[in-house]
Amino acid sequence: MDKSQFGNLILSVVIALVFYLSGFFLKKYPPKEINVTYGYRTSRSLKNIDLWKEANKYSAEIMKQYGIIFLIIGCLISLLFKGISITMILIGLMILFFVLMFIRVEKRLKEMELNKID
Repeated sequence: MDKSQFGNLILSVVIALVFYLSGFFLKKYPPKEINVTYGYRTSRSLKNIDLWKEANKYSAEIMKQYGIIFLIIGCLISLLFKGISITMILIGLMILFFVLMFIRVEKRLKEMELNKID
């Protein structure tokens, strides 16, 4: 294992921990009321307390899942490949996971809104 692989391995573990621990703490200590400092905040999640609670609950679950998935994928990529380009791939993967989380949570909230209207 060379220096770049070790650095990428550490980066993978740190990113995975951030995802997982963010989800863990959001689930364990969810925000009680709508606020602008803590929790899953989008225009849709801020509309009402039901959407707010679901957004925080569901995003916490997803972050924990993605933390575990990122740990596995990131470590495999870091061990199998070398170079600074792998660092960029890991950062891109992290961004992709955030985007996917956003899409999944917003889709869930939109379904809740539509079902409430029906």
